[in-house]
Amino acid sequence: MGQILSEEAADTLMELLPPVGWADVATKTDLHYLNGDIKNLRNELKSDIDSLRNELKSDMLNLQLTIEVNVRKLIHEQTKWLITTMIAMNAVTVAVAVALSKLI
Repeated sequence: MGQILSEEAADTLMELLPPVGWADVATKTDLHYLNGDIKNLRNELKSDIDSLRNELKSDMLNLQLTIEVNVRKLIHEQTKWLITTMIAMNAVTVAVAVALSKLI
């Protein structure tokens, strides 16, 4: 390190590093096993995400169908109310016309 940094800078840098032994250094084998663990976790996560995606699609389809059924019911009820109101208004109009014709 003395070749890249000055001797004093190298000593300061070494003093600031935490005291660790060779047991704390990762080997290529450690990294290989860690890489395998990461791949397994990635596959599990992908599987979980795919499962959640399918579940969400199913829930959204069910919600869409529920909304469609409710909208159809409401439109049907509204149509019945509107037709009934129109018939009543026509009946009142005819009654008023008959009453006026009798007055004249």
